[in-house]
Amino acid sequence: MKAVDFPDGAMQKPQEPESRPIAYWQLGIARARALLKDMDPKNPDDGQEWQPDHLDMLLATVQIVDANDEAIRLFCLPAERDRIIDRPITSLWPEQSRAALGDLLTTIVSSNHTGPVTREIPVVDQLQQVVLTGWRAFDPRCSDTVFVRVSAVLNTPRAVIELEASQNRYRNLISSLPIPVWQIDARPAGRIFDRLRAGGVTDMAAYSDQHPEIVELTHDIVQVFDVNNEAMVLFGGKHRSDFIGSVKYLFSTTPGADKRVMLAHASGARNHVEELKVRTFDGRVLDVLLLMTFPVPGERLDTTILMMIDNTPKLEAESKLRKVESDLSHAARLSTLGEMTTSIAHEIKQPLSAILMNAQTSLRYLRRDEPNLEKVDRLTSRVIESAQRANDIIGRIQDMADKRTASPVALDLNDIVRQCVVFLRHESEEKNVAVKMKLQADLPAIRGDRIQLQQVIVNLMVNSIQAMRDASNIHREIHLETNVIENGRVAFSARDTGTGIQHDHMDKIFDGFFTTKEGGLGIGLAICQSIIKAHGGQISAHNHPQGGAVFSFSIPLAVDSGMIPAADGF
Repeated sequence: MKAVDFPDGAMQKPQEPESRPIAYWQLGIARARALLKDMDPKNPDDGQEWQPDHLDMLLATVQIVDANDEAIRLFCLPAERDRIIDRPITSLWPEQSRAALGDLLTTIVSSNHTGPVTREIPVVDQLQQVVLTGWRAFDPRCSDTVFVRVSAVLNTPRAVIELEASQNRYRNLISSLPIPVWQIDARPAGRIFDRLRAGGVTDMAAYSDQHPEIVELTHDIVQVFDVNNEAMVLFGGKHRSDFIGSVKYLFSTTPGADKRVMLAHASGARNHVEELKVRTFDGRVLDVLLLMTFPVPGERLDTTILMMIDNTPKLEAESKLRKVESDLSHAARLSTLGEMTTSIAHEIKQPLSAILMNAQTSLRYLRRDEPNLEKVDRLTSRVIESAQRANDIIGRIQDMADKRTASPVALDLNDIVRQCVVFLRHESEEKNVAVKMKLQADLPAIRGDRIQLQQVIVNLMVNSIQAMRDASNIHREIHLETNVIENGRVAFSARDTGTGIQHDHMDKIFDGFFTTKEGGLGIGLAICQSIIKAHGGQISAHNHPQGGAVFSFSIPLAVDSGMIPAADGF
């Protein structure tokens, strides 16, 4: 990098001893001019007391135009020019001399000084006898340009060399990471939190609810000062300078994310992780996993690391997988209905036959010379009841046949079991299977999708009925049981008195497309497992010591176990 070329006639730079390294900065104050004019010290030569918030806001608007090689070395800056130019000075200027720089800039802009303004600082990091000298460009075309010269004596040259080597290793590590990384200076927000705690604020969440402007303020003054190439690729940025500045663009697409990050920082958390959506510079909306690491004493306190992992392809694949599972679940329900055609026809035929008989009888009473209206009234009521029953049966069938989106609500598992027993009543009676229920009273609510859970229970019951179909020397029974088990879960089990599961089939029983039935699809139990897992539960199978197979599953309780809706027909 070549040294800064200063405008002609800017000023005659004083000569310094060769042993004192001199760093030159060229700063742009166009964005900071309004703030600088508002901060007019009464005595510009004596300096002023700075409020940290004002200082952070000011230095966040002062941009670096250029810096010479000595500034790069003394301030341990990135060697690549595009990683310095247009960055806010607050992200690169040493903490101990920030107030002096702010005072220097304010004095230059708001006073009538025509010559240089000087501020002296005893020690800054590895530098001693630090002298800041600033002046405005005399060329009217450069009215928004300020030059700052820093002269100092190196404290321990060896320490400086070691620090430079450490800085280079650190930068190389960040640059070579295979995931997008943002480097952020969150110290201004940390200073706000420290002052609030010193003022007696103990609940930062409650305070931010009462003063929502603090979220806006912290994310205005917290600055991104560097990104690696992977971050540029993820966001579709062409220049590193596009990323430098306030962190607000990282959280603007996900409401509340900025507040959650602020509260994590304020709480002293080491890490913060959450999923959020981000809008890239080229207009894409991505689902990402955000990982933030806040510094602790002993580390670089000026650097908060923010990383993002693009979850968009993963979530798109999961969405496609859910659609495939939904289609298979629908196919499995249709398959079950196909196997029960005779039972369904019988169930519908009963109320229709009752409707026909009662309607014909009503006509006979009405055609008499003296119609018996009382009889007709009773028969008409029966017609209505039978029609309602037929409508309920058709509704249950439609529920199973329809393609629909899962709707989780609080449910009573006992009600679902009873509905399934009613649905399969004719099927079980026709196959001479006795269904016995042992349902725990006052069962807590679970949260789930009614139709999906009905599909699981119906599938398990149908499998049990079919498993006992060819067994002629046994008493055919299905035992259904519900109860609460440990870890806050509700359990269901279905046990039959059939021949049980073959030992070599036990490990494959829930595999997709594995079947022991002639003409079976082999997706029923696989779909059952998928549904139960989606409900946060587990399903298993084993043989009962007294014979027959046992299928059981457990599901977590609903958050509010008392919220049980009215039972809905299957």
